Amino acid sequence: MVFCYKCGSENNYEDEVCSKCNAPLFNKKNLKLKRYSLFEEILSDENLKILQNHNFTEDDYNTILENIEEMGHYNLDKITQSGQYSFNTILSKIAAITAAYAPINYKSRGAELGSYAFNLINVDDRLDSANQIATLIHELTHHLVSEIFEQILMYVWEVEKSDAIEAFVFFSLTCNPIPMLVNEYCAHSVEGRFVPHGYQNYGSFNNVLAQNFDIEKDIEMVVHCSIYGNTLANDLTNVMESFINENLRDEIKKQFKKDFQYPPKYDQILFERKEIMAPESLIECIFTTLIVAFTLAREKDAREILDAFENNYKEINQMQRTFD
Repeated sequence: MVFCYKCGSENNYEDEVCSKCNAPLFNKKNLKLKRYSLFEEILSDENLKILQNHNFTEDDYNTILENIEEMGHYNLDKITQSGQYSFNTILSKIAAITAAYAPINYKSRGAELGSYAFNLINVDDRLDSANQIATLIHELTHHLVSEIFEQILMYVWEVEKSDAIEAFVFFSLTCNPIPMLVNEYCAHSVEGRFVPHGYQNYGSFNNVLAQNFDIEKDIEMVVHCSIYGNTLANDLTNVMESFINENLRDEIKKQFKKDFQYPPKYDQILFERKEIMAPESLIECIFTTLIVAFTLAREKDAREILDAFENNYKEINQMQRTFD
């Protein structure tokens, strides 16, 4: 099957245009898209101009969100049919939803509860079920943020996804403290939507904040990052709620009550915000993030980092293709 890049609809491989929206189907038989395997190809003057003068719209953005949601449901159906997950516990259900987007690696060393990089979600299996659930949702959000940025680049540059494109996006989201703060706020906010009231945690957001910002001097930037992250979180929460319905949320609440014998604390919930950006402002923030990363990626010292990121993506993606 082929998924339409524009509306996300499923089509037969032989089709030349999408049956729903008539967009050309980008597969190797019908239309050869560019495939960037070299950073010299990505970091061209032409591509920079496209980012600076883009005509990416709110409709385009919403289409990407729909595409991401449909892709997850499609993969979850395959996982369900495979019998890979038991679905008899709330943890197995959340793990299956997560695995519909990215492979999960269970670790048993290190202080981190979990982490995300290079399409791989790491979770410490020594955690109780409630903490594993929260960690899976948090790290999955990081993956979905990357997916949004990747699909935007694929759309505006008219290219296939490649290890180099994924590496450039990962660089964009980690190359300086501002996108890191945005990303952490987003992930904590989505996580906070699905855990019971009083169990919210903004730990990694606070770590990035403490290590890279002067809260008094940089307060305007911190507020901006929080609203930017909250806007992404609002959109990704909508995607996640198509998987985690009220029944599953009730199961999560019961698991937290079972695993945590102490009463909830409400200090972290004070980090939550109501403000979100207008769609056009969010799009401008996303493209600003990409343009800043583009400039940094052209610096001499960045190439070694980009190459390392690309090699990691090659390794993880090849491992996943072999598994599939």
